[in-house]
Amino acid sequence: QWIDDCPNSLYSALTYKGGPSWREHLRKDLGNVSGLRPMIEDYEDQELHDLMTNLAGHDMASVLDCFHNIEGDDPTCFIAYTVKGKELPLAGHKDNHAGLMSPEQMAKFQVQMGIAEGDEWNPFAGLDVDAQELRVFLKQVPFAQGPDRRRHAAKVPVPESLPCPKSDKPISTQEAFGRILYDIAGQDGDFAHRIVTTSPDVTVSTNLGGWVNRRGIFDRHRREDIFREEKVVSAQRWAMHPDGQHVELGIAENNLFLTLAALGLSYSLFGERLLPVGTLYDPFVNRGLDALNYACYQDARFMLIGTPSGITLAPEGGAHQSIGTPLIGLAQDGLSAFEPTFVDELAEIMQWGFGHMQADSGGSGYLRLTTRPLTQPLRQMTS
Repeated sequence: QWIDDCPNSLYSALTYKGGPSWREHLRKDLGNVSGLRPMIEDYEDQELHDLMTNLAGHDMASVLDCFHNIEGDDPTCFIAYTVKGKELPLAGHKDNHAGLMSPEQMAKFQVQMGIAEGDEWNPFAGLDVDAQELRVFLKQVPFAQGPDRRRHAAKVPVPESLPCPKSDKPISTQEAFGRILYDIAGQDGDFAHRIVTTSPDVTVSTNLGGWVNRRGIFDRHRREDIFREEKVVSAQRWAMHPDGQHVELGIAENNLFLTLAALGLSYSLFGERLLPVGTLYDPFVNRGLDALNYACYQDARFMLIGTPSGITLAPEGGAHQSIGTPLIGLAQDGLSAFEPTFVDELAEIMQWGFGHMQADSGGSGYLRLTTRPLTQPLRQMTS
């Protein structure tokens, strides 16, 4: 109970100071507890220090006992307290995050660990079990038996060209993006079935509405469109079912990138290929940069649509202008950035992007679109 009630700062300081300080505080706080003082005095300083810093995370017998007592296959979270830098002279000190041991301290630590000079990189140095016995054991543990944790998925054939919207009136790249996905949603075949879209609270305002109307929202249970049941007029028909191909997130840009990362790693984690497409207002890419960076770092594959971008959203306020996000696209490793001006360019880039996200040496794509309608050039795209 004393450890549970002890502030982290005090526990850290006592860990750094060692046995005499533990003894002083325990005497002061618990000296009146019947039978406890003699028990404290039975320990030498180092023994008392070892006892008080033997938190559960360092007690492998306790850790294994917890593991073995879990019943069923439900995901379980273990919270294990540990001492940062345990057994090191820096242990417990609040400055140890950037602390470095001196050569003298390292030499003492090497002796303490029982590692002879020259054996620093021997994986079994300092252990009291025969090295060959350990090698045999490690080859037999379930983790080493397979299957390979990295799975593989067949590539999904991408059409040679995507449906390019034709319009005799000015049209924006955002509107064209929505039309392209809407046309794909009306097709049958593996390509259309493997696309999964996701968005925060901007599904409609990034022109994903048509796709969602045709493909539905993913939910583990079938749920009817409440607006339609209540006879509320809406252009959106958002039934939810397990076959839905859109993940609706709400106001959560960071969750968008976490979702794209998970969907974009399905080929490696589960051996199933998905083609994720995520949309958000381009100014708000900044809200999820850490998750975006780690998604690309893990080689997740997806297509990110930042729209509206630039100053086309400026009427909604200065914070809605995105003039710095091109630097993100240029700097982020594993992410190819594009800013198509015309609709035919957008269709070509999307077609390339769906293939690039499946290539062995490929990656993800980031397309910045706008709501500014432009007159389209009359031309035939070349190869």
